[in-house]
Amino acid sequence: MLKVFIVDDEAPARSELRYLLEQFPEVSVIGEASSGEEAIDSVLQVEPDAVFLDIHLQDRDGVDVGQELLESMVNPPVIIFASAYEIHAVRAFETDAIDYIVKPFSETRLEKTMNRVRKLLRSTDSQVMSAPYLEEQLQTLLQNVLADQQPRRVPVEKNGKIMLIDPNEIVYATLEGRYASIYTGNEQFSTSFTLQELESRLSPKQFFRTHRAFIANLSKTAELVPWFKGSIHLVMQDCRRTEIPVSRNVVKELKKRLGF
Repeated sequence: MLKVFIVDDEAPARSELRYLLEQFPEVSVIGEASSGEEAIDSVLQVEPDAVFLDIHLQDRDGVDVGQELLESMVNPPVIIFASAYEIHAVRAFETDAIDYIVKPFSETRLEKTMNRVRKLLRSTDSQVMSAPYLEEQLQTLLQNVLADQQPRRVPVEKNGKIMLIDPNEIVYATLEGRYASIYTGNEQFSTSFTLQELESRLSPKQFFRTHRAFIANLSKTAELVPWFKGSIHLVMQDCRRTEIPVSRNVVKELKKRLGF
C-alpha cells in the first residue's frame, strides 16, 4: 500500500482530496493535519510515502514546511504541493517536490500525479533521484501546470453580446475605467475583468505586464521605440500600429523576455 498524508488548513479541501485518493485501491490515507506544526510532528511519526501539502497554511508557509520535512527525515516522503495558484509552483519546485497540483483537484490530474509517485518509489536507479533529473522533471511539470490552467477562450463583450476569443488573437489589453479592454488586430472588446484578473488568465510566457495599465502579447510586438528617461514604447502588430508604454522598472525584464 502507498501511505499518503494530507496537510491542508481547510477541512473541505482535506475531505475532497481524501475522497479522491481513496478511489485508488493501492492508496491508504494514514493521516491529516490542519497546520504546519501539526504536519511536521505527525509526518515524522507515521513516515508516509507521500505528502500532499498545501502551500497556504495559516501558521506556516507550506514550502518551508516541506523543506523542513525533507531535511529532517532519513527517508523523506515524496512531496506534492497543492495550491489554488500556479504562480507558487517555482518556489515549490525548489524543494525537490516531485509534483504540484492546482485546486480544485482534477481526477485526471491526480491520476498522473499518483503514477509519477509510484514510478519514483519503485525506482532503484540513483539517477532518477539526482538533482539534475528532478530539476528537469519539475520544470516540465511547471510547464504542464501552467498550460493546464490557461483558458482556451477569453469571454469578452461587444454590442451587448458575450463572445469567446482565442488568447492568441489578443494584441494588447488596457485599463479603461475599472475594467480591461482587449484589442485584437482590428477590433476592440470590453470585459468584466480588472487588468490584474485578466493577466492571471493569460499565459505568462506569451503576455507581459508592461505598465500598470497595459498588458502586451509579446508575439504581437513589431518594434521597440526608445522613450524618455530610459523607458520604451512597444509598437504592436495591430492595424493602428499602437504604441504602448513600458515602465522603466520592467524594461530589463522585457528585453530578457524578448531575447536581448
